[in-house]
Amino acid sequence: MIREGKFGYHEAISLLVITISIRMALTSPSMVAQLVGTTGWYMTIISALVAAFFFSFTVRLLRRFPHQSFMEIYDEVLGKVVGSLFTLLLTGYLMFMASINLREFTEVMKVFVLPESPPSFIMIVFLICVVVLTLQGLETMARFAKFMVYILGAGFVLVLILSISNYQISNLFPILGYGLDTTMLHGFLRSSYYGEVVLVGVMASSLHGPKEIKRIGNRTLLISGITTSLSLLAFTLVFPYTIAPELVSPMYTMASQINLGEFLQRLDPIFVFLWNFGSFIEVTLLFYCGILTYAHVFNITDKRPLIFPKAVILFCLAIIPDGLSQVEMELVQFTRNWGWVFYFIPPIIVLAVAAIRNKKGGTRGA
Repeated sequence: MIREGKFGYHEAISLLVITISIRMALTSPSMVAQLVGTTGWYMTIISALVAAFFFSFTVRLLRRFPHQSFMEIYDEVLGKVVGSLFTLLLTGYLMFMASINLREFTEVMKVFVLPESPPSFIMIVFLICVVVLTLQGLETMARFAKFMVYILGAGFVLVLILSISNYQISNLFPILGYGLDTTMLHGFLRSSYYGEVVLVGVMASSLHGPKEIKRIGNRTLLISGITTSLSLLAFTLVFPYTIAPELVSPMYTMASQINLGEFLQRLDPIFVFLWNFGSFIEVTLLFYCGILTYAHVFNITDKRPLIFPKAVILFCLAIIPDGLSQVEMELVQFTRNWGWVFYFIPPIIVLAVAAIRNKKGGTRGA
């Protein structure tokens, strides 16, 4: 039987920061450059602020029902039937997100590292690792993330520093990109990029009350926002916005262009190895939360029997897209534009219903 266990503030932040920020190593920066031109580095700050606003409603809901997860709150406020529908909506979206992220990772690996390998082979190897970590439980996952966050952070900073010689300040102009209105609009829509911060509501039973959850969420948004903004700023400084949309993975390309003499060049294989771990943690967390929410709806206490069939479903979902263009231009774009509906709106609806019906949980730790 899988045990969620208990883990602390730093483990939770590490888990969520990696899950959100690792997307900068894949195709997201190219899409941002296509949408807003040179303003991506401050557009994402707008997205983080919008996400923080939405997250404040999640905090209020969890304060109203301390030491209860989203699934338990939905059942208590909306009743078992409607609450289960809300939970299953979240389950389906988490599995959808996990499948898209898995396929996006696979396509980037095919382009840069394993061009001759079929996507199914890469995904099967990846999923074996996901299943193994899922079997260890949420606490092990969080502690592994805490270990990896320092290594991934060091690699991220190293890429930014070693790329300084390739920075061109002129690439930041026009400073308003395709217009301030376009930047604001996409800044709001792409608040979905930070949507996984609400997973603290799914993991609430493993955390230590609403006060800690608020700190975890706000600190996650702060760190992820800074990391993403710096990444996009570096991409803009290195690649003119006219060619940036053509790059599959700007972070990988940045690392491949590092050349500081005879003995320090082409460091991209090292960084790809590190970024693989980040994607591994991201997909595993989404997959695990999908199992957790599904098991709650059907009152399944032992989640181990669910892991293999859910992994098969995840593989089947990930194999459906035709290729990188469909993943990047359609599916990833859909999750960035509309993910906020699935992540942020249900807790707001439930909070409103709870206030109307005067529903409250216990006051322990509130």
